[in-house]
Amino acid sequence: MAGAATASAALVGCSRTDTAGGDAGGDGNLLEQARERGYLTVGFAGEAPYAFKDGGDLTGQAPAVHGEIWKALGIDELRGVQVGFGQLIPGLNAKRFDAVAAGMFILPDRCAQAQFSAPVYVAPQAFLVPEGNPEQLTDYKSVADAGLTLGVLPGAVEGIHARELGVTELVEIASQRDALSALKAGRIKAFALTSISLRNMLDQEQDAKLTLTEPFTPVIDGKEQIGAGAAVFRKDSTDLRDAFNGELAKLRESGRLLELIQPFGFGPETIPPADLTTEQLCQG
Repeated sequence: MAGAATASAALVGCSRTDTAGGDAGGDGNLLEQARERGYLTVGFAGEAPYAFKDGGDLTGQAPAVHGEIWKALGIDELRGVQVGFGQLIPGLNAKRFDAVAAGMFILPDRCAQAQFSAPVYVAPQAFLVPEGNPEQLTDYKSVADAGLTLGVLPGAVEGIHARELGVTELVEIASQRDALSALKAGRIKAFALTSISLRNMLDQEQDAKLTLTEPFTPVIDGKEQIGAGAAVFRKDSTDLRDAFNGELAKLRESGRLLELIQPFGFGPETIPPADLTTEQLCQG
């Protein structure tokens, strides 16, 4: 993706990745603890362009935002702990890391398990399908009506929405790369993810003979299911959340937020509306 190398380079020296849990957590004020030790541990799932490894360094939209915010708060280093997407909140609550930097959507069931920052970005969903979209898929209802097999990432919101909208032939696929293989082999007829992620996948696989469908926002029980991603913290880490939110507001007001996320394929349309709140999203 254009600009990704520049954004990654900006994090070299202040971010690294670990494959096992570190010494995150502990009682007391985590913000002060992180300042004293000089680093903060963040969980990520290896999903480009949200958070992924590039030559051993942690990069992507979420680490770029986190890196800027925590540095402003006196914490110079991010240490990444990679886990499966479905293990991000369990790992957070098990104190394997201090926060989640993975582009995780704010959903009511997740809000019951952890606390989210203010929305950092919004993103519609889409499908990656064979070239030309031969089944003319437009949304989850079209997949359900055709009885087709849909691929989703484990624990991701796309699978939740697909089930609620009648898709019965669901296959959980471990990674984006595996999803490309499954599509090419015909094991699935479509792969659901945010349009931002899917566009990034196509940028990396220009000879894949695949098509990105038009982005859509699922509607369940008459309500649009707005996809808004945010940082995630433990229920008792209000100090971290409040500090993050304070700096995030400054980034939005100054226009710096867009500068940070544009190299990863996020445009002005992905900046959350001013009246969209975490409380609204947690209530569904």
